[in-house]
Amino acid sequence: MRLILVFFIMFQSIGFLCKGQEKPIIIDSLESIYDDISPVLSADESTLYFTKKNHPENAGGERDMGDIWYSKKINDKWTSAQRLRGPVNNTHFNAVIGITPDDNIMYVVGNYKSPRKGGISYSRRIGDNWSEPQPVDIPYYKNKSEHLSGSLSKDGKIMVLSLESFSTRGNEDIYYTFRKSIDEWTELRNLGIDINTEAQELTPYLASDNKTLFFSSNGRGGKGSRDVFYTKRKDATWTTWSEVVNLESVNSEGADWYFKLIDDGENALLVNTVNSIGLGNILKTKTPAEVVIEPEAEKSMTASSQSVLALNNNSNKKDAPVREKISVQFEVVDGFTGNPLKPQLLIKGVNEMSKSSYSEIVMGKSSSYKTKLFKDSIYTVDISAEGYLDDLQTIKTDTIKADQTIRLELISLEEGTTIQLKSVLFQRGTADILEGSFEELDRVYSMLKKNPKIEIELSGHTDNTGSAKLNIELSQKRSDRIKQYLVEKGIDAKRLESKGYGGARPIASNKSEATRKLNRRVEFTIIKI
Repeated sequence: MRLILVFFIMFQSIGFLCKGQEKPIIIDSLESIYDDISPVLSADESTLYFTKKNHPENAGGERDMGDIWYSKKINDKWTSAQRLRGPVNNTHFNAVIGITPDDNIMYVVGNYKSPRKGGISYSRRIGDNWSEPQPVDIPYYKNKSEHLSGSLSKDGKIMVLSLESFSTRGNEDIYYTFRKSIDEWTELRNLGIDINTEAQELTPYLASDNKTLFFSSNGRGGKGSRDVFYTKRKDATWTTWSEVVNLESVNSEGADWYFKLIDDGENALLVNTVNSIGLGNILKTKTPAEVVIEPEAEKSMTASSQSVLALNNNSNKKDAPVREKISVQFEVVDGFTGNPLKPQLLIKGVNEMSKSSYSEIVMGKSSSYKTKLFKDSIYTVDISAEGYLDDLQTIKTDTIKADQTIRLELISLEEGTTIQLKSVLFQRGTADILEGSFEELDRVYSMLKKNPKIEIELSGHTDNTGSAKLNIELSQKRSDRIKQYLVEKGIDAKRLESKGYGGARPIASNKSEATRKLNRRVEFTIIKI
C-alpha cells in the first residue's frame, strides 16, 4: 500500500512541476511516504529540522502525531532524514518554531511540563543534542485550537504564531509576541483584520526585515485548499498591513503552507500536499520576483495594538474623540556613573477613558529613544540592560511637557552593590507581604534567574522606636519571608542569605516620622558575582 502511495505522490508531483520551470521541486533525499511538515533551518542553514508524523520510529510509534527529525547539508545536498534523539521528542506533537541566531536556543511547540496547558517551550543546545524543553512564559496565553504553528524572527526577538485565542475572528488567527528574555515574552497580540479572516490563517513566517509576512489561509480563495499569501507591515502598529497578495507561482491545487525564505532570500522552502490526501512533502522553490525584502531589519521595533484581553469594543470609532499625542525622549544611563546604556524598553499604557491599551517595545542600539505617547494615559516603562537590575517606572503623560527627555537610571550588578526594594511592604508589625510588593520581588527573582552565579544578602531594617530586640526579630522575620518567596519561585536557598538588623543601620534621622519611615526598608546586597 505504501509503495502505491509513493508512486501516486511522485506522479502527482511530476504533473504539478511540468506546468512551469519555476514551480517548487521536492527535495529528493527528504521525500517520504509520511506527512512531513514544519521545516526550520538552523541559523547557519546547515541543518534542516522538520516534523514527521505517524512514523513507526517516533516516540509514540505510528500513532504519534509528530516527532522532530533533521537532515544535514553536506556538499550542497541534504542527507537522509534522522529522528532527533533526546527529550525534545515525546509522545505528543513535537515541532520546531525557530532557533536563535547563535544556534543555541530552540523554541518548540508544546508545554513539556504540563502538556494539557499547551504553549511553547525552549531547549538549549548540548553538543549535538538538545536539553529537556522548559516552558516559556507568555502572559494570558490560551489556545482553543489543537493547531499551533509559527516562526521566530531571524534576530530571535519576535515570534509570530497561529492559534485560536482571545479576540480571534473565526478559527486560527495570527498573533505576535516580543522577547523579554529567553523564557519570558510579552502577551499575545492579534495582527488585526488586514490579515486575519473568519477562516484559518496558518504557519506565519516573518522575513528578515521584520516587515514582510508570509502565511497560509483558506479564507481568501486561491488555487487549492490553502494558499500562501504575503503582505508588508506599513507602520509601527503591527495592525496595519498592505494588501494581501496571493503568491500564485508557488501555490498548487493542494494545500501549500510553511513558506520560509532561505539562501539570503533567493530561495524558499514550503510544504505541499498536492496529492490532496494529507501527506506533506518539503519543497524548494525560487523566491518569486515580486517579493522584495528590505536589506536590514529595523534598528528598533515598536508595537501598538489593542490588548488580547476583552475590552470595551462597542464604541463607535467614527465618534471617538481624537487623542492628542506628545513627543517624548527616553534616555537610559548607569545610575552611578551617568554613562549611557543600550537597553530594551517595554512601554505599556492604558487609556482609562476609552479602555484601550498601547504597548511599544524598543530594542535600540543607543541609550536614547524618541516616541509619541498619548497625552491622557499612564504608562509603565519596563527597562532592562545586560549587567543591570531591571527596573519598572510609571509615567503620567499629563504631567510632562512635549519634547521632554525622561532620564531613566539603572543600577549595575556589581559585588558590594546594595539595592533598596522601595515597593516591598509589609502589614504593620508583621512579616506578611502586602499585595503590591510582588512585582518588585519578581524582578529580583528574574535577576537571579538570569544571573545564576550571583549570591545576595537580603536585609530587613526598622527605625529605632520600641524594643531593639523586637525590632531585630521583626526585621529578621521579614528578610526570611522574602527569602522564602524567592526559594518557592525556584531560586537555590544557598544563593540567599537573610539578616535582620533592626534599627542598627539607619539611612536617615529618627527624629521625625517623615525621616523615620525611610529607615523602615528592605534591601539586598550582592555578595558574590
